Amino acid sequence: MLGSWLVLSFVSSFLACAPPTPPEAPVGPAPGELLLLHTNDLHCHYLPERADWLEGEPAIGGFVEIDAWVRALSANMPTLLLDGGDILTGTPLTDLKVRDANGGAMLELMEATGYDAWALGNHEFDRGDQNLAALIAASRIPVVSSNVVAKTGGPAYPGLRPSVVLEAGGLKIAVIGATTEGLTHLAPLSVMQRVEVKKAVDTVRAELERLAPEVDLVIALTHLGVDADRALAEAIPELDLIIGGHSHTPLRVEERVNGVPIVQAGSYGRSLGVIRLRVEGGAIVSFDYRLQDLLPGEAPGPASPEITAMVEGYAAEIDAVYGVVIGEAKATLGRAWATESDLGNWVTDALRAFAGTDIGVYNSGGLRADLVAGPITRRSIYEILPFGNQVTTFTITGGELQAILLANALAAQSGDKGAIQLSGATVRWREKLGSPEIVEALVNGKPLDPAATYTAVSNSFVVERADRYLAGAKPQDVVTLPLSDFDVLLEEVAKGPVVTPPRDRTVKVK
Repeated sequence: MLGSWLVLSFVSSFLACAPPTPPEAPVGPAPGELLLLHTNDLHCHYLPERADWLEGEPAIGGFVEIDAWVRALSANMPTLLLDGGDILTGTPLTDLKVRDANGGAMLELMEATGYDAWALGNHEFDRGDQNLAALIAASRIPVVSSNVVAKTGGPAYPGLRPSVVLEAGGLKIAVIGATTEGLTHLAPLSVMQRVEVKKAVDTVRAELERLAPEVDLVIALTHLGVDADRALAEAIPELDLIIGGHSHTPLRVEERVNGVPIVQAGSYGRSLGVIRLRVEGGAIVSFDYRLQDLLPGEAPGPASPEITAMVEGYAAEIDAVYGVVIGEAKATLGRAWATESDLGNWVTDALRAFAGTDIGVYNSGGLRADLVAGPITRRSIYEILPFGNQVTTFTITGGELQAILLANALAAQSGDKGAIQLSGATVRWREKLGSPEIVEALVNGKPLDPAATYTAVSNSFVVERADRYLAGAKPQDVVTLPLSDFDVLLEEVAKGPVVTPPRDRTVKVK
């Protein structure tokens, strides 16, 4: 027993004197491994934003969280950080002039975070040709779009590239840009007189054929929307990966079409796409993807002091003007794409009351945020109507109004077309032989007269693009007022608490 005790005592003493076991060294990347991080449709959202898909709808994301996650994840891995476009238009940050461009503040935030490339989105055109040219010229990050070109030939803007070849982890990665072909009806007419939008399938294929022999990986960085991304993958199976934007789709699991993985990270910087892959012999041999919601306090490391200071500085500057509480919402007024919405009803009612017209109309896509129950700030209204469109009155015939109401019934039936939000008119419709048929159409409670002329109000963009948004109507007696829709909504909020407006303006019946 004594001998055993002596042995144990000796061993214990030895272990007590031995140096501690060093921690395991972090596992580095294997040859050919690469981390791809991605966002899309940031829309100048730089602070945490409401995540309506999570319990309690917490505010998540923002550039401090993006930066913290990027820094931590990329610490021991060769990394590329990419964005799928629409960095502009959504918060008052858009209107800060930085580097001689609206949206220049986003460039500063993205550069400090370490973005390697971003795709040209349709909302980059919102502030016009000159501003976009200045924005691209000011970007130290490559801006890519293969299918947006000048009608006279060559790049649409100096500095805009069809693609860029990046290097990381000993790999050469081609990043080919593509912009939605819907730009033809989404950009101002003045822009489209100078710019041509080619078929993305054709231009992406041409870039792939040019670059594939020189690189290890080919990525399409697109602002096309998930449906168009699927079509792109179907047409070009040689693509290694599609990182998308435009449809604000939070893909929790990658889609695979024709063997091509497709990913997209939602919107507003609330989530970060994280892809860890390995390339051998010019092919992806392992692929691991997740969509990381950026909840506060969950980042595995801190953000840089530079980003934190930058975000705090912009927030203070903007809050001085837009953080003022101007009213209260008794209920949340939400949006809808293919049907009427509480928010659309409220906005069109306010415009119609202001202008004193028979009807008010507004495009669903022009409403960019819900009005959340509780205090209303100037920022709340700005984020609903960020485009600075002017209030515009006009006249249309009853027949043209009837066509708008029928188009709304078709949108409700199909679910994949944008409806026009309405005030002053109601429609009851039914399906007949698979198509919508109007049963009853009223204007201010009276039967719609196809031969009559009705006064209407909307925003300047809708009237300019009436061929698309007003079912081909040709507005007459057009008057553009020296007042924005944002200004009208501020006045409406000042009248008293916002409540849910009357519903059932487009109703299906049997």
